Amino acid sequence: MTNYKGFAVTAAIVAAIGFSLLAMLVLLNRRDETVSLNNEIQYDDFAFSVLSVREADSVGAGSGLVRPAGVFYIVTLKIANHAVRVDYKYKRNCPLLIDERGKEYLPSFEGQPALETTLGPAALCSAPIPAGQSCVTEVVFDVPVGARPSQLRITFGSLADIFDPIFSGRKRIALTPAASPADQQ
Repeated sequence: MTNYKGFAVTAAIVAAIGFSLLAMLVLLNRRDETVSLNNEIQYDDFAFSVLSVREADSVGAGSGLVRPAGVFYIVTLKIANHAVRVDYKYKRNCPLLIDERGKEYLPSFEGQPALETTLGPAALCSAPIPAGQSCVTEVVFDVPVGARPSQLRITFGSLADIFDPIFSGRKRIALTPAASPADQQ
């Protein structure tokens, strides 16, 4: 029984040291990052940038025209694959729009397919993006009237959403241009 208690205490000490080292590593490597329009936010070898944001009162064409429940915001998104050998498969539900209150919005379930009917095949970014290449697409969000979009974030699924902020920090793209030095004075 004494050996068991000694082993349990030793295991607890080793676990506490291991956890402390992991916590220090996370704290030293973690940093929040917010970039402005036309600047990349990088996740490993893959980078995302917002080229523009505009409002629209409808998307699609002809009988496929769709109107928003609130206001459509169309984000022009560039996906760059900086890998040397690996292709990247863009998932159209990975960008999330964030308003000034912190509420997140998925791409519009009705608006996105209607918008895509007006885009050329290359602008859909549906094929894997080869290493060293990039793709530009548009994503539409239906945001309630009065909500003001301020940021965009990329999600890679719920498990990644839990661990990314802990290990990598919060990564966001501000939907406003960077202030010039003259504007900051």
